[in-house]
Amino acid sequence: MDQEVEYVARALYEAEDDALIWEAEPEILKEEFRRYARAAIAMLPRQKRDAPEAQKSQVPYAA
Repeated sequence: MDQEVEYVARALYEAEDDALIWEAEPEILKEEFRRYARAAIAMLPRQKRDAPEAQKSQVPYAA
């Protein structure tokens, strides 16, 4: 789980316009992005569980 949080935190950081090098950033900034990552990861199962049944099984039809 820690590695997953780190990957997501890094991706969120790199999506910023003014992102520099993750390894060079202070730990306090990295921890902020890790909090965002934990929140994003925690939301994933909830989104899947709350999705209407029709959306879960909807498959595009190609004629």
